[in-house]
Amino acid sequence: MTSNADQLSNIRFRLARNEDLDALCEIENRSFEVDRLTRRAFKRFVGSETARLTVAEATRDGGVVVGYALVIFRSNVALARLYSMAVSPDQRGQGIGRALIERAEELSLDFGTPILRLEVSQKNKDAIRLFKSVGYREFALYPDYYPDHSNALRMEKVLVPNAMHLPSPIHFYHQTLPFTCGPAALMMAMNALDQNIELDRNLEIALWREATTIFMTSGHGGCGPLGLALAAHKRGFDVEVLSSRDGPLFVDTVRKPKNREVVELVHYDFARQALDAGILVTTGPFGIAEIEERTKQGKMALVLISQYRIYGDKIPHWVVVSGFDDRFVYVSDPDIGEDHEPYTGSDCLSVPILRHEFDLMARYGRDKLQAAVFIDKKAG
Repeated sequence: MTSNADQLSNIRFRLARNEDLDALCEIENRSFEVDRLTRRAFKRFVGSETARLTVAEATRDGGVVVGYALVIFRSNVALARLYSMAVSPDQRGQGIGRALIERAEELSLDFGTPILRLEVSQKNKDAIRLFKSVGYREFALYPDYYPDHSNALRMEKVLVPNAMHLPSPIHFYHQTLPFTCGPAALMMAMNALDQNIELDRNLEIALWREATTIFMTSGHGGCGPLGLALAAHKRGFDVEVLSSRDGPLFVDTVRKPKNREVVELVHYDFARQALDAGILVTTGPFGIAEIEERTKQGKMALVLISQYRIYGDKIPHWVVVSGFDDRFVYVSDPDIGEDHEPYTGSDCLSVPILRHEFDLMARYGRDKLQAAVFIDKKAG
């Protein structure tokens, strides 16, 4: 009998090239009935800076491609996604799938992402058994994920043992508009403290209307820390605000004097309301230590970041901090990205970001603006 090790001696692993596209499409069509990667998709991932497409080729058969594994990444986020993997049906049972997983993990570590996540059809018992056998654990179910309305099982593996993932009490809510990251983040934070808070679009829009303070250079406005703090206080939560700057935020980016005047009026009105409500507002620079200290007290933290280090966009953005460990800050991001990016909500829930990277993200603009809103359980 030939062992898997003997059979794998015929298999070589390398990054995919354009000449592999025909073979990749054939494997895909023979392996999956729904949700297949197209030739165009494969071509986009070949040589991509944010993906690694590995193929397994049988050297004794003239270098025929018999399997692949595709891992995708997000810049400066310590989490990768094993987006797809398949082995040609007539080459299964030789350990190729297991070897492809190992190669995907090595590439993830090379990219600086020590946590690898994936989804697999709940019907695919063989694949689930394989992933469990190499250390992947179930952490969520994604209902109605595939085009045939079947469910996907979410699994992950921590590739570096010390990078332990803290369990998050957060239920994910995806912002439905480009300018509602603050309300979406606040909704997730409030729901983590009070599960009677319903995560729906009515609340998202209501919070946005209450908390909006900012005129963007074009389009609708966004929410500042005082507006979000007042919205949370209105719903009975204890609230605290940290801001590196006293006075109106983002006013420097508002070009029209009349719009700038509106931003200033709204800010000072919110400041007066916050003072009347007894909301603690502390002005001055702060860092991860101050955020971590408050989360250890059981508070939920909304932190303003710049999307530049993740998406390359110089846009202010609100996220929820859901935990810390020695290496990472765990962040839930209400923005799942553009439609062409193959990410889902569960990729944005408790995402590990290296502490020093998060410290750089949590500063916006040339003046390194910092802002955070902390909410605690309702009194009584």
